[in-house]
Amino acid sequence: MDTKGSQNQSANNLSTIPSEDGVVYIAVKGSLYANDSFVFGLGQEEVKALTAKFPGLGVDVVNGVSIKTNVLQTLNSLGQLGYKIISSTGETEITWTLQREI
Repeated sequence: MDTKGSQNQSANNLSTIPSEDGVVYIAVKGSLYANDSFVFGLGQEEVKALTAKFPGLGVDVVNGVSIKTNVLQTLNSLGQLGYKIISSTGETEITWTLQREI
C-alpha cells in the first residue's frame, strides 16, 4: 500500500516539472461508453480543481486518479484548465494525450 501511495504522490508532482519546450503533458484514458475516466500526471492544484467540480473524484489508481464522470466531461474540464488534446489512440478504450503551456 505504501508503494502505491508513493507512486501516486510522484505522479501528482510530475506536472509541476516543465519539459524542455515549456509544456506539461498528461494522459486521459476512458471509453465513450463508460461513466468514469482516468487521468494521469496532474498536479495537486489541478486535482483539487477537478475535485470541486466532480465530487466522486479521488479514487487513486497507479500514477493517476479516477474521475466518476464520462470522458468527454473530463476532457472539457481539462480544457478549461488550459489543456489541449494533441493526440489519441485506441478504439473502444481511448487514451488522449494533452498538453498545457507553462
